Parts: sequence; structure tokens; C-alpha cells
Amino acid sequence: MNWRINQAESRARYLAKYDALEVEQYESWIRQLTKDDELACLRDIQCTFSFRDKMSVLDVGAGTGAMCQVLSHVPGVTITALEPAPAMLAKLSAKPELREVRIHEGFCDSESDRAHFAAESFDLVVSRQLVNGLYDPMNAFKNWQYWLKPGCSVIVIDGLYDRTAWTGKWEEEIDALPLSACRSTALTPYLLELAGFRVDNVSLMRETNSMPTIRTTRYCVVASKYA
Repeated sequence: MNWRINQAESRARYLAKYDALEVEQYESWIRQLTKDDELACLRDIQCTFSFRDKMSVLDVGAGTGAMCQVLSHVPGVTITALEPAPAMLAKLSAKPELREVRIHEGFCDSESDRAHFAAESFDLVVSRQLVNGLYDPMNAFKNWQYWLKPGCSVIVIDGLYDRTAWTGKWEEEIDALPLSACRSTALTPYLLELAGFRVDNVSLMRETNSMPTIRTTRYCVVASKYA
């Protein structure tokens, strides 16, 4: 007996869980985030990363567009959203402020997912609250590196979750997803290094964590693809 279900089964289970009711509940949390929340997140990122004009940015695990909304405050960037749940993408694409975002449906953490985009397509790959839910983080990181141009960066934003954060129908995922309940900021940068990245910065998100909407401490990792 294996210690977890296979990736195809995991993906089917994920998509089944994100029915209309679950997506609406998820979106209700996103709607609580204000422009102040978005700008706080952006300022935390800009403490360790400098955006450039005309950057091509991939938001992996985009959900209903929370990270896209943060990125929309950066002038001159082109945003592509990668998300596997159709109901999530429907919410994202219906938002007028995100009408310029390019939509791509799919997962990111298997070898076959690499075909979503050509090599060296993006100047920046960003994930927000995704790595805790990845079935195969190492494959995801290798795919992100493949999609990045040489010398360009990945930004990982996630939370320091306890096991108790996974409740209801999500509780069964705790021991199936490697980063589901990690209380250290060390594991994500360690895995990024194993995937071939140079880690540039690891830090708690001071401004984000000071916002009243935040219930779980957030951290940010910036890493670069070697030129």
C-alpha cells in the first residue's frame, strides 16, 4: 500500500472539491482583501525584488485572481494566470480589473505540465498560497525554472500552517501534500535550491502580516534562475 494516492487521483479529488459552493466560499475570503492588503503585499515583495517595465509574469495557482490583483498595481507588466479549476478561472475572468490577464487552465507540478508554455517564456513566476497544496513541489519548481528566462526570478508567497488549518473535506490532504503543514521558512528555499535555483531572499512579510485580514503568518522567498 502506498502512503498516498497517485497524482491523477489527487488532481481529480482537488477538482471535485472545488465545486461551485467551495469556490464561492473561497472567493468570499478573497473579497475581504482590500486595496490596502494588495499594496501591503506589493511593498513586501518590493523590499527584495525590483519589477521592470514590460515584464512577462506568470501567476501559478492563480485561483480567483488575488495575486493578479496585486500585480495589477505594477505598471507595464503582462500577466498570465495558470489555474486548474475552471470555476476559479470563471471568477477571475469575470473581474473587470483583470480583463487584460491571459488565462491558461492547468496544473503545474507534473513533467507533462511543462508543455503548457515554451521554454524561457517569462521574466517572473509568482505563486501565492500554492506550495502548501502541491502534490509534487520539486516537479513544479523544475517546471517554473524551465518557463523562466535565464537570470530571471521566482517569488513564492505562502503561510506557516499548522495541521489544524486543514479542516473538513481538506483534512485528508494533510499527509498527502508534502508542504501542507510546514512551520519553517527553510523547506521551500531548500527545495528551490535542489531544483537548481539560487535563493536570493527569505523573509517574513512584515506589512502583510500586520494586516487585520491575515490569520496565518506569511513568508516570501525570492530565487533566481542561473544565467
